[in-house]
Amino acid sequence: MIRQSIIKEFAEWAAFSATRSGCPVKSRKELYPLIREPRYSKILEGDRIITAQEFDEWHKENTIRICDKNARLPVGWGTKLINMYLKTLVYIAREGRKGLIECIHPPIDSWLWKGIKKVYNDDNDIIEMTHVVTQIKDITSYEIYQKIIDGCRLIAQRRGCLLIELEELRLGIEI
Repeated sequence: MIRQSIIKEFAEWAAFSATRSGCPVKSRKELYPLIREPRYSKILEGDRIITAQEFDEWHKENTIRICDKNARLPVGWGTKLINMYLKTLVYIAREGRKGLIECIHPPIDSWLWKGIKKVYNDDNDIIEMTHVVTQIKDITSYEIYQKIIDGCRLIAQRRGCLLIELEELRLGIEI
């Protein structure tokens, strides 16, 4: 129980810390309740394997929940909160239901966009999907976000890696 408390607290801090640059909501008092808003137990607890479709439905529903709680938070920042939290909890700490690690999304930000562009600049299919916008604040609908994630899935499929492992493309990381 102590381990889970430490992991949860660190995951919340990681999500909060990811908002330091550019997020329209800045205060700890406002952000921590938003980070805690999603119904994480649905994807973290239980023995049944989670599918990508089930996770994506959960992700969309809970992103909208977060954004509905604070009108200043666009969808891009709502997804960033969830994705940073899950990156820490699921990928790093290996928590959650079976199959969840294969489903979680990479946090979308300017560094990931730059890394994708650097490697896939000549691949119009990928660039058209992943670069429909290039700033988190411009991800104003879940449909825009979904198109970016679909492009990221295409990259992950081609690279033979987990979707979350596209983090390796962040500019400055050896490729």
